[in-house]
Amino acid sequence: MATPPLPQPAVAKKSPERLIVAIEDVNDLWESIRGNLEARVPFKKASLNNKARNLVLVDKLVVEFVQTTDARLRRGLPGEQSLLSYGFRRPYAWLIVVTCDDLDEYKNLLKPRLKTIVQAEDHEWFIVFVSKATTDSAVKISKRVYSRIEGDFSSKKRERCCKVDLHGPDTSVWEEIELKIVECIRYSLDRRVQYYEEEVRKLSENRFMPAWNFCNFFTVKESLAFMFEMANLREDALREYDELEQIYSETVNAPHANTSAFGGLDAGDDCAALLDGTRKPVSQFAADGTVREFDFRQYLFSRQASLLFNLLRPAEVSGRGHSFIILFAKILTQHEKDLPFCMREIWVITACLALVKATSRRFSAAIVTPDTVKDFYRLQGDLYSYARTKLMRLADLIGYGHNIETSPCNSAALSMLPWPRPAVWPALPPDISRVQAKEQISPPKLSEGLGRLRKQLSLSPTVLLREANRRRASLSVGNLAEMLDLSRLSLKESPAADAADSAPAPLPPSTLPDEPISGAHSSSPEVLQKQNSIEPPMKLPEVQAAAEHALLTSISDETLRMALSSVEGFEDFFLELTRAAADNFHRSWRKRHGVVLDGEVAAVHYRRGALDAAAKLYEKVCALYGSEGWHALLVQVLPRLSECQKKLSDWAGYLSSCIKLLSLDPGPISNEDRSSIQAEIVKLAHGGLPVPVSLDVSTLITFAARGGPPLELCEGDPGTLMVTVWSGFPDDIIMDSLSLTLVTTFTADEGTKVVKSVDAPVLQPGKNRVLMTLPPQKPGSYVLGVLTGHIGQVKLRSHTYCTTSAASSKGGPPDSDDYLSNEKPLRTVLEVAKPRALVEIKPAITKGLLFGEPQWVGLIVRPLNYSLEGARVHISTGPNLQFLSDQTALLEVSKPLLAEANAPSSTDIDGMKTFHNMLENGDSLNTDDNVNGILDYDTDMPQHLLMKDGSVELPDWARMVASVLWVQVKADSDDTLCSHFSGDPHLSSPPPSPKKVPLMSPDSQIKGLTTASSANGPHATADSLHESLQHGTTGQGHVLPNGSLVSRFGMKTLKVKMEFGVSRSRLYERTIALQFTHPFRISTRIVSRGNDGRFLLQITLNSQLAAAVTIQSANLLLQPGFAHVNNHEGHPTPAWLLPLSVSASSECALLFAIRSDPVTAKDGDSDHRSGSGAGHQRQVSCLNIHYKVSGNHEAGVQAPVTDSVANSESYLKFSSSFHLKMPVLEQLVAVGMLPVPSQCPRVGQQVVFQWRVERLKEGWAASQQQESTEKTFLPRAHSDQGSEDLYYELKANEEYWMIAGRRKGFISLPQSVGSRIVLSMACVPLVAGHVHPPALRLVNIGRAHVSRSPAGPHLVCILPPAPCSALCIRKII
Repeated sequence: MATPPLPQPAVAKKSPERLIVAIEDVNDLWESIRGNLEARVPFKKASLNNKARNLVLVDKLVVEFVQTTDARLRRGLPGEQSLLSYGFRRPYAWLIVVTCDDLDEYKNLLKPRLKTIVQAEDHEWFIVFVSKATTDSAVKISKRVYSRIEGDFSSKKRERCCKVDLHGPDTSVWEEIELKIVECIRYSLDRRVQYYEEEVRKLSENRFMPAWNFCNFFTVKESLAFMFEMANLREDALREYDELEQIYSETVNAPHANTSAFGGLDAGDDCAALLDGTRKPVSQFAADGTVREFDFRQYLFSRQASLLFNLLRPAEVSGRGHSFIILFAKILTQHEKDLPFCMREIWVITACLALVKATSRRFSAAIVTPDTVKDFYRLQGDLYSYARTKLMRLADLIGYGHNIETSPCNSAALSMLPWPRPAVWPALPPDISRVQAKEQISPPKLSEGLGRLRKQLSLSPTVLLREANRRRASLSVGNLAEMLDLSRLSLKESPAADAADSAPAPLPPSTLPDEPISGAHSSSPEVLQKQNSIEPPMKLPEVQAAAEHALLTSISDETLRMALSSVEGFEDFFLELTRAAADNFHRSWRKRHGVVLDGEVAAVHYRRGALDAAAKLYEKVCALYGSEGWHALLVQVLPRLSECQKKLSDWAGYLSSCIKLLSLDPGPISNEDRSSIQAEIVKLAHGGLPVPVSLDVSTLITFAARGGPPLELCEGDPGTLMVTVWSGFPDDIIMDSLSLTLVTTFTADEGTKVVKSVDAPVLQPGKNRVLMTLPPQKPGSYVLGVLTGHIGQVKLRSHTYCTTSAASSKGGPPDSDDYLSNEKPLRTVLEVAKPRALVEIKPAITKGLLFGEPQWVGLIVRPLNYSLEGARVHISTGPNLQFLSDQTALLEVSKPLLAEANAPSSTDIDGMKTFHNMLENGDSLNTDDNVNGILDYDTDMPQHLLMKDGSVELPDWARMVASVLWVQVKADSDDTLCSHFSGDPHLSSPPPSPKKVPLMSPDSQIKGLTTASSANGPHATADSLHESLQHGTTGQGHVLPNGSLVSRFGMKTLKVKMEFGVSRSRLYERTIALQFTHPFRISTRIVSRGNDGRFLLQITLNSQLAAAVTIQSANLLLQPGFAHVNNHEGHPTPAWLLPLSVSASSECALLFAIRSDPVTAKDGDSDHRSGSGAGHQRQVSCLNIHYKVSGNHEAGVQAPVTDSVANSESYLKFSSSFHLKMPVLEQLVAVGMLPVPSQCPRVGQQVVFQWRVERLKEGWAASQQQESTEKTFLPRAHSDQGSEDLYYELKANEEYWMIAGRRKGFISLPQSVGSRIVLSMACVPLVAGHVHPPALRLVNIGRAHVSRSPAGPHLVCILPPAPCSALCIRKII
């Protein structure tokens, strides 16, 4: 394959925009098909391979059809080399158009010519056969000729022929031709890209060779980019230019690179050409084999920007352009000495404006994301701001610096820009009038009023005079002494000399001589002649005039030259750039920067006298600085705003600006200035205002309520509220009046309540305390609203809410003057109850009180933020609770220990101390502000109060302190069977006498004491006495006739009524429940037994009191049938165990050795039959205990109240009864069910169940239960000498079984051991499934004497009834 020649650098500049398709018109048929082909351009279904050999769909592929006879495609003639004759400009497809109507003609003429055309060039081709036949014979000949052409030039791998019938209706052939053209273009493009990539690779490998030239590499690389661009593969073309730029930067920045001329010296080079790649011919890039960096970098960026614009990515152009301008400005700084004067600044301004104009025209926000839109406008604002900064540097250079606002923004921007540093400073203009005009410019006067607070900032990093005189040609050989004099002179004549100190500036280190210079002060003739030849240094007006003359004569941009020709032109151009930058920043996410630039626009308006527009913009800037807390910046803008407002007679705005100045940190403004501002405010308030003015002083005056919980009042109660006010004024300020609004938090229709101060306050700097009078308020919760103060015609309103929380991070403790913190959310300062409890009375002890003994009952009286002065308490009792109406009660302060032990929340001694502190601080309550009487909180002695008719009046010291009122009560027990208490001399009624216990049958005793006495079945042995003794009896052991136990606890009520408030108009009533109980809870069990009928009985005593109990003695009285071992008198074993101390809520155990006693049992039975009272009383056992309670009612325990005459060693008595029963030691009869037939019965089928009854012990079984039989009225059994009739009963569920026989009757069983009898019973099952079988019971024999052996089945399986065959047959019929 022949390689296409490389393009020359001279032709690489002008790139065609279309791919060439050559037309070889053999039979002059091109005009007949030209219209149909060109109508399909651009091709919309083209698929090409990119550089990575990936198939890419090209939306619009533009091609141009050129005949081979065109002069542009002729080759080989010297001097006729066209722009499209080399490399990538050669045709990408050859379209051969032929026709033929005769086979012989094709064979002899057309075929040889086609072979010549195909083989002459190394290109992609295909043949289009055009048929003009109109008759059938001509059509047949045409088909035969086309078939021969296909056979000669097409192959199986690729079809290279296509037929067009000019007179046919088929139009799809044009689409086929389009696809073949695109296929040829794709193959040609792939071969050429591969060739150029190979050439690029070879040149890249030799890049570090000495003879390597970047011009050849650039030509090949750009040719490859041109090919991608013509094929509409712009991403690949952009990638080629990016790689070309990177390689060029590496080549230029190489340590030993062959640097050529930088460029930039041609006319018009000061105007940026970063978007105009056609300004200079491409031949300059390769002239003499060198490339000029100044032109080449701009050309590369213009090609990149053109591709990005075609890709609809102007935002990326803006981003790349911003970075390119900053980088290129640094490059221009490196070559500043070789470039014209201030070319860097001029180029940056023109480049930024050209880039902004081009990208803004092509940008569409509808096709990009919102983040891209904001970033685009941010870049536009940065470009405008960059151009604005360079413009300010040029303006300051030529003497327009006095027209630039010395704001922090401008000072910060210009301080980072150095002065121009050319090789030689421009000379003075011939016209001396320019210098005179500069000398007449005077600096602006300092502002009066608040404008004096603005600091004058510098706009230049160094002195201009020093830089200019150093670069003068006449001073380049000056001596060191003269340069030092120039430096001191320049300081005096510089713009910053007005703000500088009078002392001379320190010398730069570079100007200090290391060693004395000979001849520096010599007066030799040679030295004097040399000094006289040096021109005098230039003054500042001369420097500015020289710079202005040089700029105006060298600037080629007309807009910029007009802007620098006059002050008005500069201000117009500066205002245009600043507005554009601010608008773009407002549309991006840098809105704060836009507001700062609005301040620069306002400064221009202020100088021109447009005060209204300036004030509006200054307000935006002040709002931004104030919200961000930039006080150092705010102090630079706020005085200018106040000047505008004062000149516009906007007194409200002027005073508001003064308030903002006072609210700033003390650093930027001195104390004298702050005092003068306050004097200005007071002066205007007392006569200088035409109308009243309302000001918001939330940043200057803040307020808060007192710390701690909110003030609580009741509906209709007045009071006072203490408010802490922080004043930011530098001096004392006298208020005509001060008011505060209270806002309800939950009632919307109530609005606000206004409260006023007691006196007209004088607010001192820092912390002030003000008392606000509170009239009666409606119920609700109130928060602080607005604090309003009046000074003449000025109303000061503060909306700041503060808290005095010690956890704040600002300032010191809450009492310090510099303490202040905002509160979120608002804290409630006043609560008016509707309704609310003003006092709370609850018992100090509610449980653990003893029945039948006088007890101390404590009533905790807690005022709920309300005074109880003059309160009277009335007490009455409920049923079975005795209360002595005339007695001496005790009143003491509620101890924290007692309150914590019995209540979740209480008031301790600190509450009273807080109350006194409130009175000392002036806080108001619902009563007088003085307390009568002094209470010693450290004393433990309660105060004795005389109670009369159940009423007692509380002393004055108890009105705001939680106190405890102790009174004596005595409760009668609901169950007096077991307890006998000693009498009480203090109570009139004697203790009740014990009631007699009625006789109960054994069955009722079993039901009353145990619920599962037969749980062990017939297998119970002598291991246990009875279920009640085995597991113990619970409760107080009292058995009532209905079989239930007596309740262990008793609830009594105590009614309390309190009258308090003004004239005792408020009433509080409550019924208090008190729980009384017995001292012990009894439980019994057998811990050991002997074979001789002796048992060891353990009685466990569980203390139910919250106090220690001492048991002095205990005695157990046994029921008939039991007796103590060795005729013991009933004391526990061992005897030395008593006395015994039992702690609170603990337990102890007493042991008694007992045995069964048949003698006492017979006596008990005879007494029972005779109905004597003693026998009736001895049917149960009784435990008698003498005890003493040790405790104090203040510690939460209740010792009985005793008089002073009673013996301190007297004991109380406690009695408890329980029932003992002998255990069952043998079984007499065994009853067992015989096995059921193996075949499962069915429903309705008779089943016979059998039970076997066998005697286990010789004797009479029924006689053991004679007493029980008589009691249950069983039928009388007839027994003879040899056998015994036993009464049986058959138990069965009637829903499951039908019994065919007698359910009840007698069976005769011999008395001999082993005698047995079988009882049969026929039963019919009624339901199917697993059901319980019938059971046999011997009624006149106790269950404990009957053994169930062998045990019967638990469940019996019953099958469903058998189906009826007759019914089935009938259904089939």
